[in-house]
Amino acid sequence: MSKPARKSLLIVVTALIVMSFAVPALAQSEGDGGSSSTTTTVSSGLTPAVEVSSDQTPPPQADWTYRYLIPTGLALAVIIVLLTAVKYFTDVVRKRYRTVE
Repeated sequence: MSKPARKSLLIVVTALIVMSFAVPALAQSEGDGGSSSTTTTVSSGLTPAVEVSSDQTPPPQADWTYRYLIPTGLALAVIIVLLTAVKYFTDVVRKRYRTVE
């Protein structure tokens, strides 16, 4: 395999790896989580001791840096470590061994 073919193959594989991390992150929705309330048709005539207001504030969302920047940084770190390992073995180990013709 020629050097330009290896480089283009490496670029394609890297792009596929990055997209495999990016697609699930983009596909997530920020819905309400499917909350529903249940009611009963039985009337017992009892009243609650403490009135509970139906105004519930949603839990606070995490900052965008926590939700997006940290996972992206971790994914890039993993990709860099993998590419460094591949580059090391292709540069250093290949020079140690020669093909005998």
